[in-house]
Order: sequence, then structure tokens, then C-alpha cells
Amino acid sequence: MIALLALVAIIAAAVIAFAVIRGPAHPVAGTKATPSALPTCGSSGCAVVSLSRTLPPITVLYGASCSGVYGAWFFNAVEAGAGDQLSPSYSVKWSFTPGSVVAKPSGRIVIPPTTSTQVTLTLVDGTLNLNGTRKPNTRVTAAGTLVVELSGSATAPELKFTETGLTKAESSLGLVSPFNVGGSPLIVPVQTVKAMSGC
Repeated sequence: MIALLALVAIIAAAVIAFAVIRGPAHPVAGTKATPSALPTCGSSGCAVVSLSRTLPPITVLYGASCSGVYGAWFFNAVEAGAGDQLSPSYSVKWSFTPGSVVAKPSGRIVIPPTTSTQVTLTLVDGTLNLNGTRKPNTRVTAAGTLVVELSGSATAPELKFTETGLTKAESSLGLVSPFNVGGSPLIVPVQTVKAMSGC
């Protein structure tokens, strides 16, 4: 089952990345394929991140900015839990203003309950608030932070996500944060493309 979920996650990430980089391969029926009809990005290009991790929990990461590395970003992280394992999904947004390389994101986090665990996690302006219970007698309330930083170089930019303050609370609930990679920040490479659907 884990192997199947891993394969699905890899295929999904590959399809997303291929679609974004290549753009539409064929015109929609009844339309004419012209350069002006294709979604285009500005002179700085569009920025895209796409990554999947196959070790448990299987996680698919995808995000983009229509204005390049500087501007408004969205970022999604989806974990595939098995059995009674939590499977959270994160939908995060922020902006890098020109000259700024650090942002405090906000977003929506959905964590479906399992037979043993219920968790609520919110993210507003970089502040994380967690409340949860786990059978038989674990009850947790904790606060932390999430900061996203534009790192790397001009030719090989990266997004660096640093979560602090929730490691112990998340562990007691069996919640695995996509932003905590064995105690280190999550770092994902950024690609620049000339055209992207939705921009």
C-alpha cells in the first residue's frame, strides 16, 4: 500500500511539473493555438517549485508565483497518511516584496481526524497555533512560528521553510510537519518558466 501511494505521489508531482514547464501541448477544441493565447509570465518569468518525498509520510509539495521569485506566492503540501496516521494538507500564501527575502505566511491547514487523534492547526502571519487530543489521555496546546525565506543564488534560488516551537507537541500527537525535515528546515529548489497556466 505504501509503495502504491509513493508511486501515485511521484506521478502526480511529475505531471504537475511537466504541465507547468511545457504549457498546453494542444489547443482546446474550437480554439486556435496562437502565441497570444498561451498563458504568459512577465519579463522575470514565473517561479515554480515541485517536489515529492517518498519516505513516510509520502508528501507532495507544489507552489508558484506568477511574477517570479518576488511577488505573491502560494504553496501546497499534502501528506498521504496510512491507517490511523494523520494526513494533513497545507495551503500557504505569502509575498516577497522587492528587496525582501523573508516572509511570514498565512494559510489554511486541514487535518482530518483519525480514530485516535484530533488536531486543529492554524497559520496567521507566521504564527502557528495547535490544539489536539490523542487517545488515551494526551491533550496538547502549543504555539510556534513558520518563516519562509528566499535563499540560494540568483541563478539557483530556493525556498527555505523554518518551523519552530511545535516539534514536541506535534510528536506527541503523531503529526509530521512537512516543514521539519529531521530537525532541519524544508528547502525546495525554484524553477523559472516563461509560461504557466493561470498566470
